[in-house]
Amino acid sequence: MEKKKYILLDVGGTEIKGSVSDRNGVRTKIRKFPAQAQKSTEKILDNFAKICRELMREADGSVVGVGMAIPGPFDYENGISRMQGLNKYDAIYGIPLEREIKARVPELGSARFLFLHDIEAFALGESWYGNCRDADKILCVCIGTGAGSAFVENGKTVKTGKGVPENGWIYQQPFGDSILDDYLSVRGLEQISLAVTGKVWSGKELYGLVKAGNMEAEEVWRRFGADVAAGLLPVLEKYQPDLLLLGGQIAKSFSWFGKELERACEKRKIRIQIETETSGRAMEGLLSQFPEKTQ
Repeated sequence: MEKKKYILLDVGGTEIKGSVSDRNGVRTKIRKFPAQAQKSTEKILDNFAKICRELMREADGSVVGVGMAIPGPFDYENGISRMQGLNKYDAIYGIPLEREIKARVPELGSARFLFLHDIEAFALGESWYGNCRDADKILCVCIGTGAGSAFVENGKTVKTGKGVPENGWIYQQPFGDSILDDYLSVRGLEQISLAVTGKVWSGKELYGLVKAGNMEAEEVWRRFGADVAAGLLPVLEKYQPDLLLLGGQIAKSFSWFGKELERACEKRKIRIQIETETSGRAMEGLLSQFPEKTQ
């Protein structure tokens, strides 16, 4: 009996990470490819096709599914990018990706395509295969270019319901002088950095400075942590999850900014799980949502 395999892609603006998995989640090593997200329509689509062909060579069986974890705005049901003015994938706006990839890679003609929001895929991967498998209700937050989020109950994403904002997205929630996205993000961290030190430092630079004992960097992280705790507390109060899953690169600095949030969660008996490398889990999340896995 021929083995069924799945191509799983974590699609970013700079690079695309990919691997091949069997239905049990046994994957090949994750490979990295340039995204070419700022190129022309043909080059972006040709690049997706090239990546699929490369990964097909690693599949010792037939590829029955192709999953893509991709940031929004995106029409996930129909596999159509709605990104514009974000300096990535502008040239493929409105184009059905499945149709175009299958036209370039006919061997994938009968493969099922699946598209998920990247944060949703990550949260599902943790829920199905990671350290969150024992949690019934999960709030996932990834702090990066914005405040990405997903709500998961019993291994399924929740887009509406008690304590769940529309689409499961918290970024538009009112906070401070604007919305959460402006505070729980790289932008928010940079604004605090500028106010405290007079200079815009990146999260990586601030991490290095605070490890070296820089008091100003410590204050930046303290203030950022206060915003994270204050911003997430209303969401935690309304949703009352068993577990708060924090992902993304800034989560690496949790020990410097997370004390206030830790206290708030401990008081409410909410466990915190930190996962800084999200791609592998996003791929597992994609795998979990193919029909043969969810039936």
